[in-house]
Amino acid sequence: MERIRVTYADHNSEIERQLPLEAALIEKVELQDSKSEWWLVAFERALLHVGTAFSHALVAPRSAGQSLAGPEPVTAILLLSASRMVPAAAAVSSFPHVAWCSVKRIGA
Repeated sequence: MERIRVTYADHNSEIERQLPLEAALIEKVELQDSKSEWWLVAFERALLHVGTAFSHALVAPRSAGQSLAGPEPVTAILLLSASRMVPAAAAVSSFPHVAWCSVKRIGA
């Protein structure tokens, strides 16, 4: 299973204190209102946000045309998910957007 390192970029000091954090790429997912390349990831340890622990997240490149597959770090959107299950009709607004981050594949 491929792994990524998520580092803080901007937007939320509560999240900044908890990063960097490694995560496993689980699967690509589609969100109803977005054409971005979204990935469901499982954190190596839970990330706390407003008193709630989140074990999973969705990440996507912030800029169109970018991919998380390359060897260079990519600025990304970080949405938190409490579960590995993403509903079929999920939208970006279904998940808390907590920060901009930088994502780099480990070993890439």
